[in-house]
Amino acid sequence: MYRILIISLSIFIGACSSVASKDRPSSYYQGNTNTKGITSDSLLGENDQKINELLYYQVKLPAKNRIAILKLSRDNQWQFYSNDFTTLTTSLIDGFISELRSSPRVYDASFLPAMLVPDKRTVPSLREAAARFQADLLLAYRSSCNSYNKYRFMDPNETKAYCSVEAVLLDVRSGVITKSVVSTQDFVAVKQKDDVNFSETIKKAELEAVAKSLLDVAKGVNNYLLTVPTINN
Repeated sequence: MYRILIISLSIFIGACSSVASKDRPSSYYQGNTNTKGITSDSLLGENDQKINELLYYQVKLPAKNRIAILKLSRDNQWQFYSNDFTTLTTSLIDGFISELRSSPRVYDASFLPAMLVPDKRTVPSLREAAARFQADLLLAYRSSCNSYNKYRFMDPNETKAYCSVEAVLLDVRSGVITKSVVSTQDFVAVKQKDDVNFSETIKKAELEAVAKSLLDVAKGVNNYLLTVPTINN
C-alpha cells in the first residue's frame, strides 16, 4: 500500500542540506577531563565552577544504549484523515526508528511514553522522564514545513516547499546536549486527480520530505555514536 501511494504522487524532492554540530577533538579534554556526573542543579547554576563542569564534561556512553525519542512539534492533525495518511505516517516513523536501531551502539530506540512527558519541558524534567524509561539518550526533534507562495501563481495545482527537522541528542546522565542536527528537504508537489484537494497533495509531499529528513538525522546520530568513548574504557 505504501509503495502504491508513493508511486501515485507527483512529488519531486529537490535540493537537500544537512548541518550538524562538530564533534569535539580529543585534545580539548587534555588536562581538563571531568568524568563525574552532573546533577540537574548544575544545569541551573550560574557560577563559574558549574559552568566549567558543563563545558569540560566528556560524554561517555555504554557499549549499547537505549534512545528515547521525543517529538516536540504538534503537526499530526492529518494522521487520521484517511488510511493513506496513517500508513504513510507509520512508515516514515518505522524507517526512522529502524535506522537508529541499526547502529551497533544502540539496542533500542523508542518514543518516550506520553504519560512520562511533563507539561513543562525543561532539561531537568526531561532527563528524569528519560531516566524513568531507562534511556541513556534523549533524541528530541521538531519539524516544520513552508511553501513558496509564488509557485501557486504560476500553477494553482503545483507548489514548491521545504521541510526541516531540527534535532538534539541529550546525554541523560549529564544533561549535556551532545549533538545537534538540522536537515532540510525541498520538494515540488503536483495535484493528482485522485487527491481530494490540494492541501492533501501538499501534506503527502511534506510527509515524504520529513521522512527523508528524519533518516538524515538518524544517520547523523549513528555516525556520532561511533565516535563516543565507552564507559569504563
